[in-house]
Amino acid sequence: MKKADKEACNKVLQGMKKIPRKTKEQLKPLVQKLLTKCSDAKALTKKAEWDEMKEIFELLKAVQDIEKNYQAPLPDRTSNWERFYEWCTESGADFKSVEVAEISDGNYGLKAVRDIKEDEPFLVIPRKLMMSEMSAKNSRLGPLINNNPILQHMPNVQVAMHLLSEFLNPKSFWSPYISILPSTFSTILYFSLEEIKELQKSPAIDEVFKILRSVIRQYSYFFQLFEYDSYGKSLNIGPYFTFDLYRWAVSCTMTRQNFLPSPDGHTQVTSLVPLFDMCNHINGKLSTDFNLEKNSLISYSFKAFPKDSEVYMFYGPRSNAEFLVHNGFVYSENSNDTLEIKLGISKNDPLCILKNELCTKLNISLNGPFYLSNEKLSTELLRFLSVNVMKSDEIERLLNDKDDIAEDLLIESADFKKRALSFLKDRVNLLLKSYGSTIEEDEDLLTQSVPESPHQQLAVQLRICEKKILSHTYEYCVQNLA
Repeated sequence: MKKADKEACNKVLQGMKKIPRKTKEQLKPLVQKLLTKCSDAKALTKKAEWDEMKEIFELLKAVQDIEKNYQAPLPDRTSNWERFYEWCTESGADFKSVEVAEISDGNYGLKAVRDIKEDEPFLVIPRKLMMSEMSAKNSRLGPLINNNPILQHMPNVQVAMHLLSEFLNPKSFWSPYISILPSTFSTILYFSLEEIKELQKSPAIDEVFKILRSVIRQYSYFFQLFEYDSYGKSLNIGPYFTFDLYRWAVSCTMTRQNFLPSPDGHTQVTSLVPLFDMCNHINGKLSTDFNLEKNSLISYSFKAFPKDSEVYMFYGPRSNAEFLVHNGFVYSENSNDTLEIKLGISKNDPLCILKNELCTKLNISLNGPFYLSNEKLSTELLRFLSVNVMKSDEIERLLNDKDDIAEDLLIESADFKKRALSFLKDRVNLLLKSYGSTIEEDEDLLTQSVPESPHQQLAVQLRICEKKILSHTYEYCVQNLA
């Protein structure tokens, strides 16, 4: 082990503080209540769900208050880059065309150290450097993963626990990588309940609550596992295991995970890829490959990047809701942004059975998911809306027609389309009003006043993007109904 690594190890060890047995006993009933609350899968009204989330956050706050004096010191990445570069080079990474640079206020990205041409490889990262479900199974966590159903079926949790385990091991091979990871994130796991309230009218709120429940439930489960499972206890993770530490490991994984081919190419492996994960997102095209012969990830430039400019990559076609929830950012220029709109045939509709039958006949999804965007409406959405606004005799006629004739009538009928657009216009108008603020008011909040926190700023940015999609859809309906 190098001298710099030994010094870093000693620094980490000095900052570690075990949670005393008395404190663990104090935590146990609170953790059990959290586990029970977050495991309850009963359907709730929006108000009841919000009230229950308040209770969960109150319990979680009590847990965090008890644990706050026993937090392991998270990485201070600012002074660790040189050792990280050395480690990458020693392990066979090729990154001669780029370097990590601070882009703004502690946010980092990759910068070109020379002109990079379009389609030129600028990163080659061997699998050896990656933390993955494969390396997790080959680590001291392996026996636990092999015998634990939650870990077996959740590769992302495997990787998060692997990261946490290696973080607590100062002699870990991955210490230079772990030392440059962010110490905090903007994922929804770091939002307060007040900040989450900014998303209350967003369709993203369902996914936000789902992830919060899931991660808090996982924390509670692993807290108990490290207390009572004999092998879990032997890993020596329990004495340092706090919600904040687990939240950090999960956020590292959520924001950085990639799905790469296994060595035989037959399955996908959840992986954290050092250096590659420092590249920020922009509109573009996918330009990364995995070379099985070299057992390395190769990232190509999807466009030319001049020297000293930031080098971006395209993460894939995701909505801003997905970016915020899973990656902790909103990209206002997102050309792939979409908004889920919840539609379905009401069980109280007297024509419910007939409409369901017609949807089945024409292979139309009964409950979506349906999405709006800043482009034209999807054919799938228009087909569903057309069925949803039909009268009894119209449905009967299409049910009795041959499939291809019924399909043609559905698509070509101007009357069906007009009623469908009228229905959608009214629905979208209601959704816009439900936010309680206009696009202009939200934009003023960002430009003329200062949001109370970066998380509130992200929530407002997402609302603006959603409202722009809804407004575009409303205008599209109005124009096509004229």
